[in-house]
Amino acid sequence: MERVIPVRRTAFESDFFSSPCLEVAAQGKRLRFVDSNRLAYKRAETLFSKEPTTIPWLDSILPNEVLIDIGANVGMYSIYAAAVAGCRVFAFEPEALNYAELNKNIYVNGLHDRISAFCIALSDETKIGHLYLGAFGFGYSHHDFNENTWTQDKRFGDKVTSKDRRLLQGCVSATLDHVLQSGVVPTPQHIKIDVDGLESHVVKGAVAALRHPSVRTVLIEIDHHIPESTAIIDAMLKAGWRYSMDQLRTNRKVIFSVEQIENIRRRGTGGFNYIFYRDPEYDHLFADFLANYVPPKLS
Repeated sequence: MERVIPVRRTAFESDFFSSPCLEVAAQGKRLRFVDSNRLAYKRAETLFSKEPTTIPWLDSILPNEVLIDIGANVGMYSIYAAAVAGCRVFAFEPEALNYAELNKNIYVNGLHDRISAFCIALSDETKIGHLYLGAFGFGYSHHDFNENTWTQDKRFGDKVTSKDRRLLQGCVSATLDHVLQSGVVPTPQHIKIDVDGLESHVVKGAVAALRHPSVRTVLIEIDHHIPESTAIIDAMLKAGWRYSMDQLRTNRKVIFSVEQIENIRRRGTGGFNYIFYRDPEYDHLFADFLANYVPPKLS
């Protein structure tokens, strides 16, 4: 069972927009998220525990540095990064309902000067196509751009989406390199890539970005059962990046041993967020976080 944090129900009112909201406290800040459904509440109460090492990574970002959030969903981490770390965020979310929620969350937090949201998919080509939906609802994930990657039906809680009956939304893709060349989005110091199995496509479209000396850290979700995904690890290491085994060991349910991590990789099961960096200061950051980390008790 994931640890939860206190969530306060409140309401947001302005001249043109009003909505019930969920509020959570973070380092003296009050973060608001629109209260759309039970999934929104779940995301709010597990903000710090769902991906435990994402939070200290975001905390390490300096004020006014640039974070690109690829696969932003409704913006939980974009909001945190902008409001708490004080950085500039460019968030990319192609699914229509999530994009709407993302913009609502930006608005209710008063962060339009800090976060710019784009309703496009980042991939390895610029293309007009379709988004295969995981589900039609606020906050859902596992959407695929221009290909149906599912091998079986997928369950979301007590609901199931058939792999052969996925809804389609019109969608446009671009590469990160093309986006940066446009000049609209500045070269970032930090990049987050979480697109539910299609990370290799994003990486292929970000060759120049990942070589740029200004880029300090890159968080990439790696699915061990997808060969193209696991190949990212070796490619990043060969390019001079490194990662922390302490960061991988810090899981939302348990603290893994190094042997367990290696067995998971070898079996090709599960997946982790890998945070790549060049500066060894991050070795100490994740070692210190693990040393003080207490995983939630399993129910």
